[in-house]
Amino acid sequence: MAGRKSVCCGLSALELTLGILFILMTAVSVSLIALMVTWKTDTGPEPTLPPSPETEGKPYMVGVGRADCTGPPAEIPLMGYANPSQTAAGIHTRLFSRAFIVDDGRQRVVFITADVGMISQRLRLEVLQALQVKYGSLYRQDNVVLSGTHTHSGPAGYFQYTLFMITSKGYIPESMEPLVNGIVKSVDIAHRNLKPGRIYRNRGELDDSSLNRSPHSYLKNPEDERDRYKQNTDKQVLVLKFTDMDGDGIGMLSWFAVHAVSMNYTNQMVSSDNVGYASYLMEQEKNPGALPGQGSFVAGFSSSNLGDVSPNIRGPHCANTGLPCDYVNSSCPIGGTKLCQAYGPGVDMFDSTRIIGHNIYKKAKELYASAVEEVTGPLHSAHQW
Repeated sequence: MAGRKSVCCGLSALELTLGILFILMTAVSVSLIALMVTWKTDTGPEPTLPPSPETEGKPYMVGVGRADCTGPPAEIPLMGYANPSQTAAGIHTRLFSRAFIVDDGRQRVVFITADVGMISQRLRLEVLQALQVKYGSLYRQDNVVLSGTHTHSGPAGYFQYTLFMITSKGYIPESMEPLVNGIVKSVDIAHRNLKPGRIYRNRGELDDSSLNRSPHSYLKNPEDERDRYKQNTDKQVLVLKFTDMDGDGIGMLSWFAVHAVSMNYTNQMVSSDNVGYASYLMEQEKNPGALPGQGSFVAGFSSSNLGDVSPNIRGPHCANTGLPCDYVNSSCPIGGTKLCQAYGPGVDMFDSTRIIGHNIYKKAKELYASAVEEVTGPLHSAHQW
């Protein structure tokens, strides 16, 4: 065709470049699949064993640990809003990994909640590899549960998927290394702190800290399904209370369905957001005199079924008029979707983070104090990613 210059084998430069990229992407995909198959073979699940007479009725071994996993606080894109221009320029709060180990004498599980947008497959593989070097087959793919708090204000660049790499401007080792090191260190601390203890469970509801950000979409669910629930979001707060055999608290693990997006897309500060602030409040109360991130008591506020659940409880409004956005399309008459912004209860995003975080902390504290239902019996676990 006129105007197209053939550079090799009748192919244009563009066609040749795309062909090379396709071959490279195929090679990378095959390599990753081979790595995952090999890893699964090496660290596959061990069979679940029934309780033995020696372990039945005995207390669990429990351990908690916390470690800093803050990445680069400057010139690194933040993970969550897919905005390449949203780069870090300081620290609002530091980021932490919190680990909780439970062992019934036959099975062991470690649950890790980290102040990160989400757990990537690459991050998981590197954490498991580091744990295998230290502990052999003790901590494996089947008994290491990794969860991100879903803050949208942590450093990006720790994914292996192309789409995420585009918004984070590539893979960033300086983001990955603190995450791996912090997560592994939190497990190390929990492992060293293992002791006989008890676990108690409690649950309640928190009504003033979340709303459904897409109520019109929710109405598309079958009516008989919607009739099963009182509201269009899950308001339940679940708390696990960890104590030693003397009844002294050593940790708390809580789940509540809400996005960690009180810090909005204009934010340029590394932040653990509302759930991180809840952890800060609980840990400061239980570790009097300790600096943030220090002290033996560990409080984890983990992500739950937060899909369409927003902490911005004043709802979406048009930034130029102050009027509510269009209910169906979340847009404004002038400015479209770009000027439709959701607002939290505070005067700004920092105040909203404080208010929502305090609400979550207050409810969890109440449930922790009144938890009397003891968790007993054989330990089982299941997770997927």
